[in-house]
Amino acid sequence: MFKICEIRAGDLLEADFGRTAEEDFLLYGVSDPEEPEDHTIIFVKNSLSKAYTTVKNSIFITGEEMELTLDASCMQMKSGTPKNLYGRLLERLISLIPKAKMRMSEGSYIHADARIGEDVRIGPFCVIGQDVVIGSHSRIGAGTVIKDHVRIGSHVIIKEHCVIGAEDADIYRLEDGSCRTLPHLAGTVIEDGCLLLAGAILAAGDTRTTVLGKGSMIGMAGDVGHNCRVGEETLISGKASISGHCRIGTHTYVAPMSVTTNRIEVGSNAYLGIGAVAIKDVPEGEKQFGNPARKVLEMKKR
Repeated sequence: MFKICEIRAGDLLEADFGRTAEEDFLLYGVSDPEEPEDHTIIFVKNSLSKAYTTVKNSIFITGEEMELTLDASCMQMKSGTPKNLYGRLLERLISLIPKAKMRMSEGSYIHADARIGEDVRIGPFCVIGQDVVIGSHSRIGAGTVIKDHVRIGSHVIIKEHCVIGAEDADIYRLEDGSCRTLPHLAGTVIEDGCLLLAGAILAAGDTRTTVLGKGSMIGMAGDVGHNCRVGEETLISGKASISGHCRIGTHTYVAPMSVTTNRIEVGSNAYLGIGAVAIKDVPEGEKQFGNPARKVLEMKKR
């Protein structure tokens, strides 16, 4: 879990939701229903870990038909439109988080609570959000936007016009039909020694922290979606697109203009060729090409 706040459940619920928590516990953020954690808000869409019964001091958002057996310290909120309720609850949570002021520094806007290590160079026209940590000896290129709740390791190079911690397309609709994306409060982590080339996008997690593993790269105009986990020393090439909820192994290569559908796994030491479209899991060490992507030997047989 990525701790972003300490908000009383009663304060979160009483104003707009017409109820207070029986146990006035603290909430620290959100967590994934497949890996639920204490002191979080958990949106149950499909699968739910069997360990959810041991979770404490949390709020579960579900459909009206779902019955959960929860620890006495937890509460369940039901709705005919649970995603809408979850979105409204997160917007309320954001409104309760104290806001840090912004300051101007050498042509960039930086939130006052940002923690910036030694020998960090930030180019002009950057915007650095609230609750951001940048490790020592890192470089941030001109025009880059680093949104809230981001952790960047040491010796990271982010070239110009990148967007870190962006909100991805996990949408819901208001009662008037307006389209909105869920607030992405699970955070973004870039580990030590990573490289992001010009125009790269790394989305924040909305239930699970998005992680770019140590020594990995996102190429020019490449993007990695929300809730993804990219392993160490993996290369996501230029204009490649990794959809949400994917897991990419270590020492894996994703060639330019390759695409994955959401919720698949690309194994360690695997290889996706130029323009490949992966619609199912790619086994460890396997090379795949084509649309849909398939193993090299299968292509030769055809």
